Amino acid sequence: MQYYIDPDNLKVDRWSAIHNFIAYLFEGKYPYMAQTHLGGYGSPFPIWQIVHIPFYILGNVGLSVFASLSILLFTLKKIYNNATATQGMFLFALSPSFIYEVAVRSDLISNFIIVASTIIWLYHKKITLHKHFKPLIIMTGLLMSTRLAAIIPLGLMYFRAWCRLHMTQKVEFTIGIITIFILTFLPLLLWDYQHLLFFRYNPFVLQSRQGHLFDFLIFVPLFIFSACQWDKKRQIQELFRACTNVLLTLVILTFAHNMIKSGNYDLFSSTYDITYLNMAMPFIICMICLSNKKNSYP
Repeated sequence: MQYYIDPDNLKVDRWSAIHNFIAYLFEGKYPYMAQTHLGGYGSPFPIWQIVHIPFYILGNVGLSVFASLSILLFTLKKIYNNATATQGMFLFALSPSFIYEVAVRSDLISNFIIVASTIIWLYHKKITLHKHFKPLIIMTGLLMSTRLAAIIPLGLMYFRAWCRLHMTQKVEFTIGIITIFILTFLPLLLWDYQHLLFFRYNPFVLQSRQGHLFDFLIFVPLFIFSACQWDKKRQIQELFRACTNVLLTLVILTFAHNMIKSGNYDLFSSTYDITYLNMAMPFIICMICLSNKKNSYP
């Protein structure tokens, strides 16, 4: 299906935001100045761009969705069983929104499939903040350098554990994540800090422009409540339920605020990218697949 559709005819430019970034990089041009085939600019952060280099070399950055799905299904198979992985495969295959993501070569759902796979692995290996402090700093910082929203599920997973740390450890953990995040941008910062920091359409602006301060007055209490609720039961399906609720609420709050502000209530207009709701889909599917898994995380 991907190769049947000419990507240059698509009205979705997530694929070219990555493809053209890497093309500029290989040509020695500043990559964040690369425009998409629709004239926009790319917002993915450096680690996510680097991940797509092998797929760029293969001629189709949209192949990342199959690689990420393979990782998730392999994780479900190895940690649980064939039946769980097969159920997950069919749930993805029967999802119209997933088929859409594949057809338009979008990388959005791939990002969150990787996050869901990471959470399953962390949960199974019993990776705790107390015992694996520095590795979690590095992992979270690198995930943050894909998309900002990608760290929300990890935040839910470890929020209560973070609250139990001493103040110095809390500060060290937070600063450590931000430091790793900044280091992933360091080559681009040294290359051309003007365009990275002060360009009107730099990736930080593009990834944060939809949000509003008022939305976080609702989102933050929900995040804390969800993190505490899952922490009481310590079951993985409850963690995925919390991820689903928080990610969907973040998108819905943003849409509602923009509707009220603009007076445009047409959800299916080009103003609102409803595919952002797909951020929650990997967690919904994993929640369904693991609904009968009663093992708990100590």
